[in-house]
Amino acid sequence: MKDADSILEELEKSPGDWSLRILAIEHKIQTGDIFAARQLVREDPSTDPVPADIQVKLHELLTKGASAAPAPQAPEAEETPVPLESEQTPVPVEPEPPRQEGLAEKPTQSFSELQEKPSGGLGALIESDPIESAPQEESRKPGKPLPTAPEIRFEKAIQRWQEYDGNLLLVENENPILPDRPSSAPDRISSVSMALLVHAVVFFLIGLVAITAPRPKPPQLVVSVVHEKQTELVTPRMTKPTVEIKPAAAAAQALDVVTSVDGATFSIPDIDNSKNNFVASLLPGVQPVGNGMNFFTEATKSSDVNFFGISGSGRKIVFVIDATPQMLVDEKGGMTAYNNVKDEVGIMLANLNRATHFNVLVYQGKRLIAFRDELVPGLPSNLRYAIEWLEPLNRDYQQLGLPRSYGESLLVSDHEELPLQAADVSHYTKAIQKAMEWQASAIFCITSGYGQMQRSLTPKMKEELMKNPPQPGTPGTINLAEKKVWDNAVAKTREWLQKENAARREKGISPKVVVNFNALVTERTGARPPRRTGGTPRTGMPSLPRITPDDVEDHVKELVDIHYKKPGLDEPSVHMVFFLGEGERIRNEEDHFRRLTRKNRGKLKVLRGLAALEDVTEK
Repeated sequence: MKDADSILEELEKSPGDWSLRILAIEHKIQTGDIFAARQLVREDPSTDPVPADIQVKLHELLTKGASAAPAPQAPEAEETPVPLESEQTPVPVEPEPPRQEGLAEKPTQSFSELQEKPSGGLGALIESDPIESAPQEESRKPGKPLPTAPEIRFEKAIQRWQEYDGNLLLVENENPILPDRPSSAPDRISSVSMALLVHAVVFFLIGLVAITAPRPKPPQLVVSVVHEKQTELVTPRMTKPTVEIKPAAAAAQALDVVTSVDGATFSIPDIDNSKNNFVASLLPGVQPVGNGMNFFTEATKSSDVNFFGISGSGRKIVFVIDATPQMLVDEKGGMTAYNNVKDEVGIMLANLNRATHFNVLVYQGKRLIAFRDELVPGLPSNLRYAIEWLEPLNRDYQQLGLPRSYGESLLVSDHEELPLQAADVSHYTKAIQKAMEWQASAIFCITSGYGQMQRSLTPKMKEELMKNPPQPGTPGTINLAEKKVWDNAVAKTREWLQKENAARREKGISPKVVVNFNALVTERTGARPPRRTGGTPRTGMPSLPRITPDDVEDHVKELVDIHYKKPGLDEPSVHMVFFLGEGERIRNEEDHFRRLTRKNRGKLKVLRGLAALEDVTEK
């Protein structure tokens, strides 16, 4: 059998081995060191329950003492002769040391270690009762110090072991009774209250922050209270995605719109304003009511416009845009440049004030088409419809210019004072005349150049021709060889143009716009169209003089006298943007536009090519 020291050394290496721990406990009991045996039981590091057989063994050892422990065997030695029974000397049996009533031995552990919860084995046997209150001051002996809590607990534990009679019942507790968990309801209630308080403070702080939101789309039905007759608002034939309106277009504008999504069940009554009343405006100052009440001031009726680098303003504004294919040639930037022009006009429209009346005119030759038949107020719906109406212009390469589906051409009025007849007026001259008939205060026009106009017969000339009809001429003949050469040149040019546009399409470039196909044929092949020979001209026709730029300037001057000076209105301002191609040659056209704008309180801007256009449009 191993000696005690070797057992303790192995137990230190394997503290969880109960076979070694039982041997050490038996050795301590054999030597009479019961306190050390109990200490070995308490030092079990395992937290799992002790097996039942080991519990029974420990119970016998700790209650019966040395009688339950096997006698230690002597170490093996050499065989010696066994003496006879008569020769054996009796060995006196040492009596078991008496049980001490006090502290038998000095404990090997500190009081702080004994206060910890015992673990493993029969450690639960020495768990002390709750500490009773310390003796009263009068019961303790004089000079004796008051015992501390650890000393009282230790004495209780020793006394409990001394009074233990060995009737220990070991049972397995499958369902231990655990103490009730304290309620956490007060903590949860306080947490919820704190969370609600924090959310309330956050919402209050958010309410103090000014939030900028995008302007909503205009309502489906808009009723505007204005003083002038307004045209009926209809949905345009062509639409485009919603165009973003700049915030500056709606900033500081007076509210003069009643909106409704559903059909209204009442009508807006007329306001009797026979008396000369005054109504305070939303803006500073007092405004005379006039024919009906409004909150507009002179400042809000007028809008500032930056027209391709030209600054101007007016209360009644008309935008004039050249729609001829000359605006889309490669030298000017093609369709890309024209799209920039339309986008820039859309930005100008979006920045108009509500009280500013406006209209948009597009022209090609004698065809003149307007967004509305009259000037309309700058309401959000009107501005959006105007931008959508302008969007499809010159978008389709197969349908350039002003197709019939885009609208009916407008007519202008005839006056005896005017040097040009209404039937002869065309191009930007016709657009300017129509804008002045609307008594626009500012006219902004972008054009590709001066347009030639031909005079027609006057009513007096037509009467003379009815009396003396002209004699028709003969057309003459065409050389067939020259015609064949020309037809081949035309076919080659068309084939080249198709390949050119296909290559541009693959590169994402807009197609080539051809204004004069015969000129392109001559440029590509050198061929010239054949001329007729041998014919006779028509006789009896009066010769009509051509319309010159001076005639156009005189015509505009008479329009100002008729529509502005005679009614006592302020003269309008006419602003022109002359859009040329890079390297395009001009004769006297620039001088004509400069005189036309100077005489009519306007400005002139000359732009050459896409680069110059992008400089003023910033795109």
